[in-house]
Amino acid sequence: MNFLRNLFGKDQKDESSPPSAETLEEAKKIFFEYSCNGLYMAQNDVHFSKYHISTEQETAWRNEFVTYWRSQLSTEDLTAVQKLREAHAVESIPDLLAMVDKGDSYAKLRIAEALADIGYMSKDKSLRKQTQATAINLAQFILDQPVQVSERHKSEIERLGGSNPEEYIILFAKNVVN
Repeated sequence: MNFLRNLFGKDQKDESSPPSAETLEEAKKIFFEYSCNGLYMAQNDVHFSKYHISTEQETAWRNEFVTYWRSQLSTEDLTAVQKLREAHAVESIPDLLAMVDKGDSYAKLRIAEALADIGYMSKDKSLRKQTQATAINLAQFILDQPVQVSERHKSEIERLGGSNPEEYIILFAKNVVN
């Protein structure tokens, strides 16, 4: 067995030693920075596997991340909606569903987009259908009503490159409906 470890460049320490506190701290920071999303890490050439974090630890961190962002949900600051969307936090669907009647048109749009993306990840077929239908209905509601946008959300849309908030919201709402 030692022969194989030597041959493949692994020693016993690599397999049995837990990561140091510094390594854990660095790994957790990266894990949270990329919203617990391995695909985002890979797209940015972040080699998270080099930290040798256990599945149990990743699960605990993800639970912490999702719990935190669920507690921060708001229709004014939509950071939490985006973070939960990026993390594919299926467990946040009930919280997002509770928000569909709140906020301006931009908040409703971001909630609809999150529901569409997260709902698609649900293993529960009934929940997936309900979530998709709600996302489409919410986006259609946005299209059927006069667009209302807070000053804060107008600034956010401009930061994202949208010169006309109403057109921006309508364009993306149509994407959810279609």
